[in-house]
Amino acid sequence: MIVTLLLAACANVAVPMHGGEAPPLTGSPIDAPTGTADWHVDANGSGDFTDIQDAIDAASSGDWILVKDGTYGPIDYAGKSLWISSVNGPSATIIDAKSRGYGVTATLGETSRTALVGFTVQNSSEAAVYTDFSSLHLEDVRLTDTTGNYVLYGHGSDLELQDVTIDNNDARTAVFYVWRGSTQLNSVTAECGRGGYLVYTGHGYIQIDWSDLECSGRASTVFYSEHTTGTILRSHLVGNLVTLNEDKHPEDSVDLYNTLLEGSYSTTYGGILIRNSVVDGGKVTYVNNADYPGTPVIESSILLNSSCAFSSDSPSGTVRNSSFWNTTASCEGVEYGGVDGNLTDDPELVDADAGDYHLTPGSPLRNAGVDESGYEDVDGSRNDIGLYGGIYSQDGGW
Repeated sequence: MIVTLLLAACANVAVPMHGGEAPPLTGSPIDAPTGTADWHVDANGSGDFTDIQDAIDAASSGDWILVKDGTYGPIDYAGKSLWISSVNGPSATIIDAKSRGYGVTATLGETSRTALVGFTVQNSSEAAVYTDFSSLHLEDVRLTDTTGNYVLYGHGSDLELQDVTIDNNDARTAVFYVWRGSTQLNSVTAECGRGGYLVYTGHGYIQIDWSDLECSGRASTVFYSEHTTGTILRSHLVGNLVTLNEDKHPEDSVDLYNTLLEGSYSTTYGGILIRNSVVDGGKVTYVNNADYPGTPVIESSILLNSSCAFSSDSPSGTVRNSSFWNTTASCEGVEYGGVDGNLTDDPELVDADAGDYHLTPGSPLRNAGVDESGYEDVDGSRNDIGLYGGIYSQDGGW
C-alpha cells in the first residue's frame, strides 16, 4: 500500500496550520430535541403513520419524528429540516432501499437541524446517503450492504457524522465523496469498498477525530484530498494517504495529530504537518514544486519499520524531535536522524508489533518532543514523542 497526502482548500475556515496550537475537538454541534415528538411512526400501526416518508410529507421544518422498531422504505427530507430518530437504535430500526437508488436523500437546502439518529440504512444501489447543497447530521447510524459508486455522497453540503459504522459495502468510487462542502467525522468506523477511495474530499474543509478508517485488503487509498483544509486527529488509518495542494495555495493543509498510519505513505505537493503521530511500515514523501509550494513539518512523531522514512527534494522541510527506528531516516541523502532533536535509539515501545505504541517507563522518547509552549503533554510536562504526547492526548492516551 502507498499513502500520499495531497493538500489544498477553498473553504474559508480558520484552522491553525503549523503553530503550536491544535484544532478544536469535534462533536455533535446540535442538541437532540426534548419533550414529546411531533409525529410518531410505527410499522405495526400504533403511531400517526406506518411509513417514515408519510410522516415527512406531513411534517414541517423543525418537527421531530420518532420511529419505533421496524423495517421502512427509503426517505427523502424533501427540503424540510427534520430531526428523525428511532426509539431503540440501529439494530431495531432499518431503512431498506431494497437495492433501488438511495436510502436517504437531502437535496433541497435542508439546514443544520436536519438529522437521522439511530438507524441502519441498507441495500442501497446508488448511495446510502445522498446530499446536494444541504446539511445532514448522522448519529448512531450504520450504513451497510451498499453497492454502486458511493456510500455517502455530498456536494456543496455540510455533513456531520457521529458514531457511524460503515461496513459490507461494495462502493466502486468512494465510500465518502464530498465536494465543495464541510465534513466532520467523529467516532466513525469504516472500511473501503471494491475500489477507489475511502474518503475523497475536494475544495472544502474536513475534520476527522477518534475514527478508524481501513483500506487493508481491498483498496489502498484511505484518504485523498485536493484543495482541502482540515485535520485528522486521534485516529487510525490503514492505506494510502494523499493530500494535493493546487493553484498555489501553500497555506492549505490537512494536518495530522496523534494519528496512527499503517501502510506505505507519501506526502506530495504542499504543506503537511504530522505531529505526535506514528508512521508504521511506510515513508513520508514530500515533492517540492513551483506550482504547489509548501513546507513539510514532522514533529514529535515515530517513523519505524520501513526501508526509509522520509523522502524529500526540499531539504528546507522541518523534521524535528522525532524517532526513527528500524528504518533509514532519509531515503535520499538528507540525514535527519540525530539532528534537531531527532533520535535513532530504540524507542522502547510496549509492543509495537501488537499495536501498542505506549512508551515504557525507560523510553528515551519521554519528555523528548518539541519543547515549546503549545506542545505540552496533558499533565503540563514536556511533550513526549509519539501518539500519547501533546495536548490532544486525553489522559495520556486515546
